[in-house]
Amino acid sequence: MEKKVKRKVYCTFQEATEHHFPGHPESPLRIQALRGWIDSPPYPEIEWLDYSPAEESDVILIHDKQFLAALEIESRQGSHEFEPSPTYVTESSYRDALGAAGATLTVSRRILSEGSGAGFAIVRPPGHHAGFDGPMGFCLLNNIAIAAADAVASGVEKVAIVDLDAHHGNGTQVVFSETQAVSYLSIHEMNTFPSTGMVDSAPQARGRIVNIPMPAFAGNEAYRQVLELVIVPLLTRIKPEMIFVSAGLDAHFSDPLTTLSLDTDGYFMLARRLVGMAEACCEGRIMFVLEGGYDPIAVKDNIQACLAAMSGHSEYPDQYGKAQAVNPDVSSLINTLREMHDIKE
Repeated sequence: MEKKVKRKVYCTFQEATEHHFPGHPESPLRIQALRGWIDSPPYPEIEWLDYSPAEESDVILIHDKQFLAALEIESRQGSHEFEPSPTYVTESSYRDALGAAGATLTVSRRILSEGSGAGFAIVRPPGHHAGFDGPMGFCLLNNIAIAAADAVASGVEKVAIVDLDAHHGNGTQVVFSETQAVSYLSIHEMNTFPSTGMVDSAPQARGRIVNIPMPAFAGNEAYRQVLELVIVPLLTRIKPEMIFVSAGLDAHFSDPLTTLSLDTDGYFMLARRLVGMAEACCEGRIMFVLEGGYDPIAVKDNIQACLAAMSGHSEYPDQYGKAQAVNPDVSSLINTLREMHDIKE
């Protein structure tokens, strides 16, 4: 029988209870049910880390200084929507955005200082739509991009970001469009917000910026095929020194904003395979950062499934069960991607 290897998992948690807007899907309710994990984590390998808000010097690795100042001014004006996605702020949003970025940096820096390990920054507000000079799509500061840029600034020569959110992380792609040290690989739903992430986008960065727009109702099997035939060989070729995962949980079939059909077993499969890739290419250095996911029950189960994969467990709750199998054919998409990005493995 194969021996299960247990691994330390470094985590941070920011619920940002005051960052909420009536009727908006990006609310504290998304992760409220995880509060009890602070005192009683689901797996003994989890270590909760204290964190401080990100400094301006951290944020301007990615974001324009004037944008940061403008975000602070917007927050001072109190609760209102200020971007048509719609993105909102409250009086607490500026410090909450810095807190989410700081909590993400705390995990990535701990993993890099230890030389190995996995982590999960369970934070909101999310980040992957936020670009150099502005917020977008419920996102204020691009938490994962800040952490990836910080890793490169600290001397890491190559990192890879794998974006699992159902919506394309347009902010992350644009921020790193010309940054050779950062690869960006995104699996997302086609023909949905923010209408970016086409297969043939970023022609200047073939093999480094890779967009995989999935058809509606793409479920576990379609994701498995894309993972094994596109993502895994690319990561093998890139040889990143750390893998960052934009852990959008809105590809779950229960999510109210998307029409993809992953289930919790699917998220476990993806997380376990990415953890295995991190062990193969970068001494296990991998961190997940919460992005979307708007069904609180599914968000909790899917986060725990990812934590199980990272810590070396195989048991996790699954309150919704299996998705109905549709199994759309993604062979043409895979063939196009393999040819476009010269994947021969």
